[in-house]
This record gives sequence, structure tokens and C-alpha cells, in this order.
Amino acid sequence: MNRSYTREQYVALTQRIREGIPGVALTTDIIVGFPGETDAQFHETVSLMNEMRFDSAFMFRYSVREGTRAAELADDVPKEVKIARLQTIIGLQQRVTSEVNAGLVGSSAEVLVEGPSQKNEELLFGRSRTGKVVVFPGDGGLAGRVVRVEIASASTWTLHGVNPVPS
Repeated sequence: MNRSYTREQYVALTQRIREGIPGVALTTDIIVGFPGETDAQFHETVSLMNEMRFDSAFMFRYSVREGTRAAELADDVPKEVKIARLQTIIGLQQRVTSEVNAGLVGSSAEVLVEGPSQKNEELLFGRSRTGKVVVFPGDGGLAGRVVRVEIASASTWTLHGVNPVPS
């Protein structure tokens, strides 16, 4: 994919970011099944995901996009292999995200309240400074405000908070 940096440089950069900004959330985009991707290269991707422990990831299987340089390459990774690889990294990321979020239980987060939760109108929905979805009980009049919320529990993609206090 024509990356101009090595794995080691990437890991070192993210370590500096994490040291300089404690609590930072790192995300990534991952495409599996890029033309020419070998089993060994895919396993390197899995290894890097395990090492990096991204807070979340946007994950896709490669598909031809007209007008890109990659569209000129032979799409030589079978669809079944792409699907299996994608399922592997999705499962890995779900596990890591669950673990990262579970580690936030007992902490508090500043949350920009967006409004009522779509799944439960008795709860409010917002995002933390690190982009994590947080749902919590509260007055709808808090929409548009920043509140501090205690994180009481976590699921794979959502933090569940209590006791919102305007910041």
C-alpha cells in the first residue's frame, strides 16, 4: 500500500503520543485482502493490532475503487479469504475494545450531551473527549452541554454512566 514508514516507526510514534497525552484514544482504519496481501502480511496486521490495542477501528475488506492506483493491480486475494480475514480482525478488535472500555469503569469522563438515546429515551447520549459513546440518565435540558459522568459499566462499544454533573 506504499507506506512510507516502518512498523517500528509507527509503534514508536504511537508510544510518544500515548506518553505525551495520557488517556488518548487511538483508532485506525484497516483494509484486509489488498492485492498481493500474503498470509504472513495478514498475520503481521493481527500482531500489530494486538500490540497497539486501538480503542476502535474501521475495518473493511478490499474492493476495487476505480481511479485509484490499486485498481490497476490484480485483485488476487479470494473473496472467501478476505471475508475470513475481516471476521478475524473484527473479533480481535471487539475483544480489545471491550477490554479498553472495561478499564474505564470507575473513572469519570467529560461528555458532550447530544440528546436522548435512540435505544432508550429515558437515557441521554453523548461522546467523551476521546469520542467514546456514553449513555446515562439525565435531564433532556442537558443537550448541548458538557457534563462529567461517572462510568459505571461498559460494553463493547458503549460506556454506561451515572450522576451527570455540568462542567
